[in-house]
Amino acid sequence: MLRLLAIVGLMAVEILRVSGVPAAEPDAATIIDSGSTNRPGFRIVVDQSGVAELTSTPRKFGAPLEQTKPIRRILPRAAVERFHADLKAAKPLASLPAVHCMKSVSFGSTVTVAFGGEQTPDLSCGNGGNAAMRNLIRDASEIVALFHAN
Repeated sequence: MLRLLAIVGLMAVEILRVSGVPAAEPDAATIIDSGSTNRPGFRIVVDQSGVAELTSTPRKFGAPLEQTKPIRRILPRAAVERFHADLKAAKPLASLPAVHCMKSVSFGSTVTVAFGGEQTPDLSCGNGGNAAMRNLIRDASEIVALFHAN
């Protein structure tokens, strides 16, 4: 079983390398929107230096996404520092509450953050009264908004 997991992991790294998707730096955090059958998703890799890069991902079960060029931004230092501090304070990320909500089959997606080999539960269903989740939702939403603002 471990051998199979190692092979799958190596294949995933090779696919990312060949497809041109940059590997995240060890101190980088990645905001992941899964997209849905009707909407492509995206990944935003946020380095502690403030450099962030958004890459579109294909729709689930849809027509292939036309390869778009990644979008790079320099994020405000305060936003990056708060995001990384909130991620570190929330560790272990697997201990955050998994809040569940109803989602459309066609439009439902998930939003998670990967950091330091861990990943948050879905942030798109709210914080469940948890302060760490509330902070991460605020931070991720702010960073996504900076990419969508012209």
